[in-house]
Amino acid sequence: MNYSEKINKYIDEHTEDMLRDLKGLMQINSAAEINADGLPFGKGSAKALEYIRQLAENIGMSTENFENYAVTADHGSGAPTLGILAHVDVVPQGEGWTKPCFDLTVENGKVYGRGAIDDKGPAVASLYAVKAIKELGIPLKNSVRYIFGGGEELGCEDIEYYCQKKQLPQCVITPDGEFPIVNAEKGMAHITAKKSFTEESAVNAKITCKGAVNAVPAKAQAALCGYSAGDVYKAIDTAKTSAEFTVSESGGVVEITSHGKSAHGSRPQLGVNALTALVKVLSILGIKECAVLSRLFPFEETDGASLGINFSDEVSGSTTLAFTVCEMTENGCEISLDCRFPVSRTVNEVVGGIEKALSANGYEITHKQTMEAHHVDENTPFIDALKRAYEKVTGEKASCVCETGVTYAHNMPQGVAFGAAPRGEDCNMHSADEYISIEQLKNVAKIYANAITEICKTEEDI
Repeated sequence: MNYSEKINKYIDEHTEDMLRDLKGLMQINSAAEINADGLPFGKGSAKALEYIRQLAENIGMSTENFENYAVTADHGSGAPTLGILAHVDVVPQGEGWTKPCFDLTVENGKVYGRGAIDDKGPAVASLYAVKAIKELGIPLKNSVRYIFGGGEELGCEDIEYYCQKKQLPQCVITPDGEFPIVNAEKGMAHITAKKSFTEESAVNAKITCKGAVNAVPAKAQAALCGYSAGDVYKAIDTAKTSAEFTVSESGGVVEITSHGKSAHGSRPQLGVNALTALVKVLSILGIKECAVLSRLFPFEETDGASLGINFSDEVSGSTTLAFTVCEMTENGCEISLDCRFPVSRTVNEVVGGIEKALSANGYEITHKQTMEAHHVDENTPFIDALKRAYEKVTGEKASCVCETGVTYAHNMPQGVAFGAAPRGEDCNMHSADEYISIEQLKNVAKIYANAITEICKTEEDI
């Protein structure tokens, strides 16, 4: 039996152990918060980092905590040849869960819970790759370093901090995307803009939609004066959106809640945007500012066409744009957007287009977080090794693809996302009832173990 066959057999025999260890990590609410409780990303993130550090230490790896920004775990001696980057922070719970959010639930061959696919499940599964290598006594010539971050969902400051202290390995993979190999990632722009109302432009409506900027909102609420519930129901019928609405009236105030379906902000076409649905209804009611917002961000438009940024190319497809956050009062309106753009475009081109459209409608950009697009040449020994690892386990031909999300590998010269989701399967990432199949968890562990032996080299041919 060769190494690959031994690895596969080991993972199959230790699946329950892997699920047990994953359950402990998923029971930690590690939604990151900037500078909370005197920690860079809050108590939950720090607790999750300590959990994964202890798990790696129990496997027999040498570990180090980088001031609760990140934790490393090494196997082998000497400078690491391969870096594996994963994160243990998660996005907040959000709406619509039918199963416990911060726990592990197994149902019909799937593991449910926040972090199942992003990124706790893949993080634990990838650690089991080293556990298999160690316990099977597979000798490596070079070492591998895991880097677990605690603030990826807030902009990757965790890895930026680590890079101030240590140098990354030359080759880097992260199980935070899709299989087979993501060698291109779209550029990203998170934009916050604000508009103040004058006495003449003040509105008689309040809108509240607060959540993660990188998640399509599943719920948005408004409170209206000067309208009846009947008026609202007529507007809902006219809007003809796929969102659902609840309406109540009390003391001359009508409250309306829009219910949609969340999705990752980089894949808005997979969700039903409760905010754009609500804004459309309010625009039909004649609320002027909502007419502006509905024109800029039409319900079901996800390519930024109304802002003039619907770019596309052959490698990475088209722009995506999601209107995700809004707070409107009688004094003004603050909004946030998630935009992902093709590798052939620059931050300046895209943000410039957004700024032009917003400025023409009275909005001023107050905050922006951006990343240029990322593209790694697939014609390298590194990519070839990953292809072999994937093909050994799945029996399928490996290829390189473009991803809409931004991972730790972004802008690293030899950095790619390698799994963990099957190609084209969303797994409810950033949404309610997030999941990963048990079979896919096992595949991650097997593929990563084979990738480690391919890149770090064994003392005999495999």
